[in-house]
Amino acid sequence: MKQKLFEKYKKISQKTTIITLSNLIHNYQTIQKEAKNSTIICVVKGDAYGHGMLECSEKLIKNKVNNFYVARLEDALKLRKKYKKIKICVLAGVITKDCCREMIKNQITPIINNFDQLELFKKYNKKNKFILHLDTGMNRLGFQISDLKKIQDIINPNEISIIMSHLSSSDDKDKLESLSQFQKLIKFNEAFNKPLSLCNSAGIFLNKKLHLNFVRPGKSLYGINPFPKKSFGLKPVMSIYAPILQIMSIKKGETIGYSKTFKAKKHMQIATIDFGYSDGLHRSSSNKGKVFINNVACPILGRVSMDLVTIDVSHIKHNNLFLGKPVEILGKNQTYE
Repeated sequence: MKQKLFEKYKKISQKTTIITLSNLIHNYQTIQKEAKNSTIICVVKGDAYGHGMLECSEKLIKNKVNNFYVARLEDALKLRKKYKKIKICVLAGVITKDCCREMIKNQITPIINNFDQLELFKKYNKKNKFILHLDTGMNRLGFQISDLKKIQDIINPNEISIIMSHLSSSDDKDKLESLSQFQKLIKFNEAFNKPLSLCNSAGIFLNKKLHLNFVRPGKSLYGINPFPKKSFGLKPVMSIYAPILQIMSIKKGETIGYSKTFKAKKHMQIATIDFGYSDGLHRSSSNKGKVFINNVACPILGRVSMDLVTIDVSHIKHNNLFLGKPVEILGKNQTYE
């Protein structure tokens, strides 16, 4: 649902998710300004972090974005079916011969993570380039630095389009570790002299020195701030609302929810909303989280149930409390962090 259409209606009958694509472009432009000397590769894996891969990609393409990373071949093929000219890279690399053939046929670039993938891709590929992934400290995917001589013996440098690595501690502000990874990547590339990519979202905002030729924003595109204590002007692309199901008063000493974990210290007005842990609201929010009504915070009272949660609305004006009233679970007042 679009934000303007949502605002027109004062009631909702079920949880409602709004994707504001203008905020996606705002975030992209914010990243552009931060990494103005680098090319941006937009990461749309995980269905664009749950925001809709095809819809987000279409909006980005209309704003002249040409480079995309996905996690798996199936997503790459969905993108390629709709967009013939964009550059698409697959983080998982190649796994089978059919995978190789599909990538070659559809001009999809694999990220080659190890010798098994390299051997497989070279067996079926004659002219397409690949991205070489170097492990500089993540210990997850990628070639080891000690593999350099063997890599040189197997491949022609012209087969490589980019050499990339991945920061392991950038969102912990561990600058020494990130700089160490940066230096390892630079040193390794002396043998190839290729364009480089290191930075994820956190790396982009951590240190401009790390940006190199390509940056790969993922969560920051969707408004998730890698450093919540510092504002970069990112806007949430997703908002989630849930309706009020019931409003009631309780007296001092009465309890709310399972195991009576909340006991009223005074007379209170409370509301129960149609949202719970099955919808993604963490049970850890019990008795300490909050939601918003008309931009006003409403504390969560008692345990978060599977599909219900109760909130304090004692301070909310009565004309803003009614069956079906939208309650903000996620949005401008309560971001992903």
